Amino acid sequence: MGWHLGLTLNERGIRVLQVISKSKTSCRELAGLIHADCSTSLQQLKTEAGIIFLAVPDSSIDEVIGQCDFRDTLVVHTAGSMPMDVFKGRAVNYGVLYPLMTFTRNKSVDFASVPLLVEASSTLNQNRLNSLAKCLSKEVMTTTSEQRKTIHLAAVMACNFSNHMVTLAESILASEGFSFDLLKPLIRETSEKLKFMTPRDAQTGPACRNDTRTMKEHLKMLAGDPLTAEIYRHISKSIITFAGEDKKKT
Repeated sequence: MGWHLGLTLNERGIRVLQVISKSKTSCRELAGLIHADCSTSLQQLKTEAGIIFLAVPDSSIDEVIGQCDFRDTLVVHTAGSMPMDVFKGRAVNYGVLYPLMTFTRNKSVDFASVPLLVEASSTLNQNRLNSLAKCLSKEVMTTTSEQRKTIHLAAVMACNFSNHMVTLAESILASEGFSFDLLKPLIRETSEKLKFMTPRDAQTGPACRNDTRTMKEHLKMLAGDPLTAEIYRHISKSIITFAGEDKKKT
């Protein structure tokens, strides 16, 4: 997240004064690309910056805040699940700028299309964050911490969980010597359909049709992998429930 944010700020003509990271190598690399100072110590934090971004894992935010003196500089975390009030009593001006996107360091992202969810401790700080966010993306939304937490849950289901399903599928193919490339057209079409219809309307497969014979056969094939079989069983049950509700409506 910090890597992509730093590059995007620089691309938009917004000067980045400093990059701080535990990793000296990645710190130097990013700082070199955006012509910023580099440090591995939070004690060297430059509070003369207009905004300080804490682009760290959610579980590390509280620890990092505890090591910093932000003075009156606006400080912002980028996490989906952490409330804004984590700064309360520890910073004067604070807020959140949460990019609703999955980031991988060596995979470029079009930041202009990334939804940015913004929250701040005052109207002035909200306006400042909104102005910056609109320089980065076309999709900017003001949300509360509770709303952002709900959106983060949905994002985990849509992104992290679906990717794990694909990981399991890859493992099943590999067990019989097949390449994951075989599934790529199907995955692309599954994603493409969501541009034109709701996920609920796009649902297909044996569970959607309540094809018990096929599902029983799949579970037999997964007998040697109880965890995957349990996942198959629970997700199939959920799909059957949704399909049943849709039939009642019609």
